[in-house]
Amino acid sequence: MKHLSLIALFVAFLTMSAFADEDPPPRGKPATVTIITNPPNSDVYLGGELLGKSPIENMKVTSGRQTLVVIDQGFELVNERVNVWPGKPNKFDYGTKIPKGNIKISTKPGKCIIYIDGDNADKTDGAPLTIHNLDAGDHVVRAECSNRKSAEALVTVKGEETVEVELDATSGKKKK
Repeated sequence: MKHLSLIALFVAFLTMSAFADEDPPPRGKPATVTIITNPPNSDVYLGGELLGKSPIENMKVTSGRQTLVVIDQGFELVNERVNVWPGKPNKFDYGTKIPKGNIKISTKPGKCIIYIDGDNADKTDGAPLTIHNLDAGDHVVRAECSNRKSAEALVTVKGEETVEVELDATSGKKKK
């Protein structure tokens, strides 16, 4: 009976060691990294140091387990621990996307045609209008209303949030 429990313990140990994380790479040795992101021109940090705008190609860095952070338009798109190995290619390719958000638009008067960044989006017809799935970042929202006046505002959309804006074309005032 003791032999069976020792064998079971040995098999459990072998199984656990087979699934354990790989050993970290040696630290401080010369290495190179290539980091590709979507969208490009994102800020790339490795080990807390700004490497520059993506894509980063064959940049010399030091080896070791480090934190890779990708930021675009103020949004953290990637934040993970990576192994950078000396003497072999270290390529990190991220199909990240800019987060999406929404704008809820109210207008005075109630019937207006709404433009987002110059493109006709829809009309308000007396009720608030929500434009969904906009890239995070700044957008120009313009209302051309039935009274032949217009109003516009610069609106900052944040990922997974709805920003509310009221455009007043009766007096030309903008409220946010």
